Amino acid sequence: MNKSGSNLDTLNKIIKRLIKAAPSGSPEKQDPLARLVRAFLEFDSDSNRLLAAEARIMSSVVDFNELRVTPAIELAAALGVRYPFAESRCAMLHRTLQSIFDREHQMSIDGLHGMKKGDIRKYLQTLAGMNSYVEAVVALECFDVAAAPVDTKLQLWLISKECFQAEAMIPEIQHVLEKHIRAGDMLKFHHGVRKEIDEWVPRVWPKTAKVPSPMLAPPAVNASTATQGPKAAPEAPEGKPVPPAKPAPAKSSASHSKPAAKVKHHAGKSK
Repeated sequence: MNKSGSNLDTLNKIIKRLIKAAPSGSPEKQDPLARLVRAFLEFDSDSNRLLAAEARIMSSVVDFNELRVTPAIELAAALGVRYPFAESRCAMLHRTLQSIFDREHQMSIDGLHGMKKGDIRKYLQTLAGMNSYVEAVVALECFDVAAAPVDTKLQLWLISKECFQAEAMIPEIQHVLEKHIRAGDMLKFHHGVRKEIDEWVPRVWPKTAKVPSPMLAPPAVNASTATQGPKAAPEAPEGKPVPPAKPAPAKSSASHSKPAAKVKHHAGKSK
């Protein structure tokens, strides 16, 4: 293992084998938004489940705009309880589609074709709810960006092949792959590895946190505004000390008690 925690000798052998095993021919480029939706259904799944899920989802809506406003909980129900991470992936998909609409004011990301490759990745990575696998797949297959799509399934598979240590995370693996795979071979590697691990299932899936969606639950209350403490003292100009804050007047306990009875004093008569 080197400093990055990867076994480069084993990894390079697997990379070469998967590039050679990639299906022949170049696939036709899809519409970027359609590929994005499919990628959200694709990660950590297999081809049979993907095709069935994509058919159910797209047959239930008219277009991507209707898909955007469909509650995530309904999309998850359409996928079924046995679909891997159904609720989390649908919540992420919903947030990403809404983020695209907020930026473009339409359901399309065709405008990315005129952007630099580095800017394309930044655009995709900064979309709300975006998944690292989805971002890399769209950048690679639709915009010819040399990105390495890595999902949890590929992460665990590479660890099982002793290419990485058990604690290796997806961003680290993605960085190593993008560094050691030539740009011209990245698409072949991606298709080769998806074919290799399609039916492979890890023994244990790691637990994933549920991603909130505005269509699943109301937005959380900002705790900083809900419980505001006392206002901080204003900052003093440079060179001048801040005057001490005046203490608040203490409430007198006698203010809530009955007023004392007035005592009449009778002055004695002077002799």
